[in-house]
Amino acid sequence: MYPVWKMCDCMPKASHSTEEGVTPMNTRRIVQLSALLITCSLLTGMFAFTPVYDEVLDRIVSILCLSCIKLQPKTSQDFTFVTGNNESHPDFVLENLSTGPVFLHYSGDVCLACDHMLPIIQEFFNVSFNKSDFFTAQVIIQNTTVNYIYINIDHAPEEEKESIDIYDKEHIPGIPMFSFVTLGYDHGTVRPYYTTIYGEHPREIIESLSSDMINLYKQNKEGYSHH
Repeated sequence: MYPVWKMCDCMPKASHSTEEGVTPMNTRRIVQLSALLITCSLLTGMFAFTPVYDEVLDRIVSILCLSCIKLQPKTSQDFTFVTGNNESHPDFVLENLSTGPVFLHYSGDVCLACDHMLPIIQEFFNVSFNKSDFFTAQVIIQNTTVNYIYINIDHAPEEEKESIDIYDKEHIPGIPMFSFVTLGYDHGTVRPYYTTIYGEHPREIIESLSSDMINLYKQNKEGYSHH
């Protein structure tokens, strides 16, 4: 890597003495450099010590747009009882499981892969809403009520937004993310049972996992109770 001063001619060069001392050209360069350094310092302070910095950092680092970093994770589609952060399933999911399996659709404002998947998901579940909405609906698939919940992480209520960590079973974390929450039989107890996929997928994958989710729910719904 080249030293910074070799890539930028804005750094002051050694001046050649004249009878009057520093030349006017060198003086001008020094003044320009000083002004640049002061401006940079002010901007750095503004971002480092204001909520703007924290907000930008959270949006960029916490949850990645998978298409932005050209990542298509190859993850397991197996269902599991273990949540991504070992915390309990949120109340809004447990309540909805009383009426049917739950499909969680995580998205964001600036995410190309989210834009690609949105019409695929909307067509399959026969729902319609704006990208920035927080949207829920009960839809009928294979004669079963499925609770569809769309969560835009830039606009959704806090409980729904934070649930992305619970269902991030592969610890990616990134969007778009799709979680299929159903019921499973675990050593004599019926409990929430889910799988999560990330990134872009054809409709066939969504349809196949939805079918698995529904079949599991039908097999275990009689043993489920939420208090």
